[in-house]
Amino acid sequence: MSVGSAAALVAGTTVGAGVLALPAATRGAGFVASSGVLVASWAFMAVAALLVAETSVGVVCATGRVDLGFLATVRSLCGPRVGSVAGAAYAFIHYALLVAYAAQGGALLAGAVGADPALGAVAFSGVLGGTVAFGSGDVVDAVNNAFVVVVVASFSALLCLGSGEFDAGRLLATSGDAGAAFGAVPISILALVYHNVVPLVATRLKGDRPKIAAAILAGSAVPLVMFLLWNGLILGSVDGDAVAAAGGDPVAALVAAEGGAAAPALGPTVALFSLSAVVTSFVGFYFGLRTYLRDLFLGDGGGGPLADAAESEVLLAALVLAPPTLVACVDPKIFLPALDAAGTFGITTLFGIIPAVAAYRQREGAADGEVYVPGGAATLGAMVAISAAVLGEGVLDGVGVL
Repeated sequence: MSVGSAAALVAGTTVGAGVLALPAATRGAGFVASSGVLVASWAFMAVAALLVAETSVGVVCATGRVDLGFLATVRSLCGPRVGSVAGAAYAFIHYALLVAYAAQGGALLAGAVGADPALGAVAFSGVLGGTVAFGSGDVVDAVNNAFVVVVVASFSALLCLGSGEFDAGRLLATSGDAGAAFGAVPISILALVYHNVVPLVATRLKGDRPKIAAAILAGSAVPLVMFLLWNGLILGSVDGDAVAAAGGDPVAALVAAEGGAAAPALGPTVALFSLSAVVTSFVGFYFGLRTYLRDLFLGDGGGGPLADAAESEVLLAALVLAPPTLVACVDPKIFLPALDAAGTFGITTLFGIIPAVAAYRQREGAADGEVYVPGGAATLGAMVAISAAVLGEGVLDGVGVL
């Protein structure tokens, strides 16, 4: 793999449905402060990715296996207990995001035809989930590739159409505060997740640290610029009253308004971009959770007590699709809370705390190993401290203290 191809893989993995929640999360902080949060979140996630790459390369060199994912790397370095925590965080992230995508995809479908959002969630998960679960590889690839093209085309169209409704004064209308800015961190780091492909990038680039770093930094910088533009476009194109009427979601407000006099196609284009981003993200997370459940059933030896179940595509599809669809039906407005929970509790654990712990263990055991992130224990401690702060804020907010 070339550095360019690796960077493209990182960029493509990053751009997903998480971007849809950014304006709602960052609006209270204001555009300037939220842009700073996005850049800081990008730096945090880049350090986490480099730690994932460092530990992955170290374990590959130690074991000779080049097909290890991050969960296997964690088990190798930190043992089964930490590996179980990582696995639980991985499953939580995937289920939470599939809940969010079923709810949002269902809401978009229901809004287009005037149906109930719960029915929309069932239809979205049933049609798309069924296609992904039981369609041939060629069909799934064709569907995913088509929606990727739509994502790129509709985002480009948004930048052009948005100029008609954009008002720079709206970007400065809300100054925000430190609490609102910190509250935007979970969604920001969630939107910038690509770490599941980092072990692949690291091995395909043969452990070449400068190339790996270049691919990670350049590949993730492209989505960062896209997200900054998207955030500014949405926040500058809809007024506060419309956002309040849409439950605090600027994207939903713009879709409901169907654009404005200067750009009547803006709202439908936002809806098309949103649906396409949800579809492409849904496909990737379906396969991620399916693989995890299959491996969990089989066990480390390849023949666990539920080995027969792992071979049943129908059962695997039901385990992946049924719980998120049910939750989305019960609460069709769960899109933003589900994404926030995934970022607050899942991402900070799996890609904030655990990579730092794994890197510390690896550096202890192999003093001559190559270090991808400078700063020693101070950097690793900072990663844990920042993640713990986000987790703590989420717990306090959940119990009503904040």
